[in-house]
Amino acid sequence: MRLALAESGQLGHGYVGDEHVLLGLLAEQASRASSLLRAHGLDLASARAELQRLSAAGLMPRSRADDAGALRAVGIDVEAVRERLVAAFGDQAVGAAVWRASRRPWWRGGGRRRTPLCGPPFFAKRAMYLAGCYAESRDAAAVTPEHLLHGVLRDLDDPYGAQLGRRGRKHLTQLGWAIGPVNPASALLQAHDVDTIRLRSELDRMS
Repeated sequence: MRLALAESGQLGHGYVGDEHVLLGLLAEQASRASSLLRAHGLDLASARAELQRLSAAGLMPRSRADDAGALRAVGIDVEAVRERLVAAFGDQAVGAAVWRASRRPWWRGGGRRRTPLCGPPFFAKRAMYLAGCYAESRDAAAVTPEHLLHGVLRDLDDPYGAQLGRRGRKHLTQLGWAIGPVNPASALLQAHDVDTIRLRSELDRMS
């Protein structure tokens, strides 16, 4: 997942989705999930290029607001601030402080809970949940890259954002995000003629 976050940052997408998880799996070449994706014709360089093409065509999720960019314009590097806070207090303490601040009634009343310190929006949450469920069904001690790939493939069964309720969609709007007309992860796999049914079957046999 650290590799997925790095890939999203490198592409300048500003969020982490299933498509970035796929890139992270490809970047972590030691896993069986990475080998399986490459065996199906998907490699990191061409996957990055396809997402760049989708982004240029306006088909990726996009944000109308760039708070971090606005702060950079006045000389404040939010990521550098966050790194210094984490170095001083630890990642969990910083995360807990940001969460407590976002839950304050006066903040909620303003309609925007998220700050640049929260990090990029995480759109791959359902894939992570499905990966955890799959690992549990296999009596696995931990979630592996193979389970994570299975979670991403399961998540593609539904249209992008289909699992967002009314509150979730309202929250995305408040944050300035708009979901594109296609699922980038699904489009990425289709562009490389990846047979997702066969891929899931092979993952099942691995487990």
